[in-house]
Amino acid sequence: MYNMPMSGRPTKYSEEAVQKAEKYFATCRVNGSIPFIEELALDLDVHDDTIVEWAKAHDEFSATVRKLKLLQKLSLKKGALSKHLQPTTAIFLLKANHGMNDEEKDEPERVTDIHIHYVGTTPTTLEDAMANKKSALKEFEKAEKAIEELSGESSPALDSEN
Repeated sequence: MYNMPMSGRPTKYSEEAVQKAEKYFATCRVNGSIPFIEELALDLDVHDDTIVEWAKAHDEFSATVRKLKLLQKLSLKKGALSKHLQPTTAIFLLKANHGMNDEEKDEPERVTDIHIHYVGTTPTTLEDAMANKKSALKEFEKAEKAIEELSGESSPALDSEN
């Protein structure tokens, strides 16, 4: 089997690169500036893709890049909330670089519709239909009351009847 020579340049990755990355992170944190992978890449004289590859290959460098991204995320949020950054720019960067979206995940689901289905025979007379309607309304009121007790809120449907 024949060994092929390595192609491309030798890596610039070194302990010094890790130290420079840590220093960049610390400087951003102290100065309150937003860190960027691209800026770190320029400081290290490499392409930003190289930063990503180094983070995949080297645990120590990966930890520094993760801290950098966390600081970036926090800085973008704080900057948008304090109006030091354009909120639309911060939102764009958070969505593009940090996987954030507009969906609320922590909010519990709320009951918005209750469907009542007849079980058994279909009413054949008007009296049967009215009796079923009254029974269904009682069940609906029980459900509304249970929802009210669970959520601690008053139901608009029950409020309008009072």
